[in-house]
Amino acid sequence: MKEGVQASPASASPTCGALDAKPRNRTKADVYVLPTTPPSLVKDYRKRGLLVRLYGRLCLNREERVLRRLAGLKGVPAFVARDGPCVLSMEFIEAEPLRDLKKARRVPEGFVDRLEQLLVAVEARGVAHGDPHLRNILCDREGQPYLIDFSFSCIRGRVPLWSAWVFRNFQMMRKLKVQKLRRSLCGQHVALDTRPGLAYRFVRFWGKTFRKLRRH
Repeated sequence: MKEGVQASPASASPTCGALDAKPRNRTKADVYVLPTTPPSLVKDYRKRGLLVRLYGRLCLNREERVLRRLAGLKGVPAFVARDGPCVLSMEFIEAEPLRDLKKARRVPEGFVDRLEQLLVAVEARGVAHGDPHLRNILCDREGQPYLIDFSFSCIRGRVPLWSAWVFRNFQMMRKLKVQKLRRSLCGQHVALDTRPGLAYRFVRFWGKTFRKLRRH
């Protein structure tokens, strides 16, 4: 990170353009915007404990690989810099989380179609987003979808047999997610004809377990 540049830590949620005051939990990075030209969004694990820093380093390693592979693809923030093992900088996107747009009933017409096209384009480059929930999907003023937080994603080809299996499961997750969004955002009566794979059930199980542990 460049010296002399002032930046104020914000949310640990990687939501570009809509940062909260505090991290959502202790496993998340500090996220803040550097007033560079153009502005950069920084994910920073340096103030976390040892185990979380090690975990964060792995997450940032994966996210860096993904952003480099997806370079130039509209709808994905551009990689900017890796300022140490626990710090990653990327393009700042002026946009709103789909979660907020859904609550305010301001989802643009045709947004889900454009989102599906983006997810398929990402997969065409060998990356499957493993966590496309409403906080990780953004919408800019023109209605362009953006995907963020690729720390939980599959890069096809790194471990051929394993990554191919996980990639197929993540593709099924994507199809199911889009079908659910068409129901909840567009009011379409879409049949949920995609069966979630083992990876999806695994993610759901550990997600629920982790949330329960955080409450205690």
